[in-house]
Amino acid sequence: MTFNPIFVKTALYATAVCGLLFAVSVLCRPLFPVDETRYVTVAWEMFSSGNWILPTLNGEAYHHKPPVLFWMIMSLWSVFGVSQTVPMVIPYLAGFAVLLLTARLATRLFPHNPKAPFVAALLLGGSLPFVVYTNLIMFDTLLTVSSLIGITALWDFLTTRHNKHLLLLVLAIGFGALIKGPVILLQVLPVALFAPFWLPNGERPPLAPTILKILAAILLGAGIGLLWAIPAAMEGGKEFADKIFWGQTAGRVVNAFDHKHPFYWYMTFIPLFFLPWAFAPAFWRGVKEVVRERVQPIKFIITWAVPVFIAFSAISGKQVHYLLPLAPAIALFTTAIFLKTGETLEKWDVRALAIGGTFLTLFPHLVHLVTEIFEESYAESAHLDNMFEDTNPYFSIISAIMMLLAMVIWSRRDKIKTIIVMAVFTVLMMCSFELSVRNSYFKYYDLTPIAEAIKPLESRPMAFAGNYAGEFGFLARRTRPIEEIKREEARSWLDSHPNGVVVLFDRVKNAENYQKYHTIAQMPFRMTNIYMVLENKGVGEPTNQPSAGGDNSTPPPHVAPQ
Repeated sequence: MTFNPIFVKTALYATAVCGLLFAVSVLCRPLFPVDETRYVTVAWEMFSSGNWILPTLNGEAYHHKPPVLFWMIMSLWSVFGVSQTVPMVIPYLAGFAVLLLTARLATRLFPHNPKAPFVAALLLGGSLPFVVYTNLIMFDTLLTVSSLIGITALWDFLTTRHNKHLLLLVLAIGFGALIKGPVILLQVLPVALFAPFWLPNGERPPLAPTILKILAAILLGAGIGLLWAIPAAMEGGKEFADKIFWGQTAGRVVNAFDHKHPFYWYMTFIPLFFLPWAFAPAFWRGVKEVVRERVQPIKFIITWAVPVFIAFSAISGKQVHYLLPLAPAIALFTTAIFLKTGETLEKWDVRALAIGGTFLTLFPHLVHLVTEIFEESYAESAHLDNMFEDTNPYFSIISAIMMLLAMVIWSRRDKIKTIIVMAVFTVLMMCSFELSVRNSYFKYYDLTPIAEAIKPLESRPMAFAGNYAGEFGFLARRTRPIEEIKREEARSWLDSHPNGVVVLFDRVKNAENYQKYHTIAQMPFRMTNIYMVLENKGVGEPTNQPSAGGDNSTPPPHVAPQ
């Protein structure tokens, strides 16, 4: 990538966006159950045991995801020490790479427009899916990095026929497989399979040699993945081997064991991937124009995104963040649209972006107003009265006012300036939301109080009543597994383990069913649930603490262990 002035500007923008999101996230939010707490727990168990080959969760082989994310967390812990902040930096490093790689691909698709890389980075970095999912410790942002490297390598190889570009394709497939498995092939191969659609007739390479070279790159990339998978399968045993080589992929494709949704489910979320840019009428005018022209960049983007979207819709298991690797394609499509407009936007384009952005910023607070209307109806079964009680709307209001002033005073309908204002504002929108709810909504996802309560109890028998997903492994720095039992078995388990401790996950309205036990700690979770740490009375601490939910009242957001 050539570091010309436009790329320097793009890199500075990417640094500012990811740096600001990271700083606010570390200040405001916890690790979110169950995904983030689970992934960091897997890394913690590997790190504390010194085993860099076999991922484990609660002491058992963890076959759901390959190890790259865990390796990154462990490597940073080795350098900077074990902390919650360290794993939280990884998605922002990946997000930074995604922005630069998207800008790099824009130079290929729009070679005659020097503004294209910066505009593409602005549109992606200021999009709703980017600011939301770059905040989370998950695999999809890392997968997007590998996808972009592989897709750009295929463009370079198929347009120049230089074999050197296949080396990057090998690395992209190999590391993509180590990030999230064979799905990397689904992300990158459509642009090769449908190359005759987007390559001009006179530029199409010979079919047979091209197929053989790409197939060789796939096999070499798969070999990189096997360098981990084979040793891990040998150590994890037959069941683990079956899962990583076949069971996980086949299960998600044919009959999902989790997150099962109908074919059309993703269609309902596609509009969110075009926000906030779809608020501008210029966007919709441009869609018709660029699609009608059918130029090579648009054909390439369609070949990249549409087959992947259809394939993901056909797959049984679905999550919105699975579509994140398509966000750069959507941003590049939007780039083509805005590059077609003049240097200035219409008044209504600017106004529509400002109105839509203001709505997005104030939306969480509108939800708060709605919950107050229904608060009394759910007082005994939900935490609506407390969940938004300490929400501070001023951060969002100030952010909206700043954007409106910038739109009026600075942008003056200038296209690039308007895009900059909107992109920066979308980032500020996410930051203002986190600052607004750090003392309210986020507390109902912070399991630290329960983890602190069970941390000194590791030597005692301990069970989790419910579906345990490693929520407390890292937070409590546990080195021993927690026995998983059914919720209805909690009483019998405590009867058979007089010195035992049960961590219970249940509905808040059921808390009064456990009054016979001593509640070591408790906290509400999400809107309708509760976590409790229970033991037999007379075993541990004094029993003068009120039983959780005994008076049918909602417990405070956090009850520290006594």
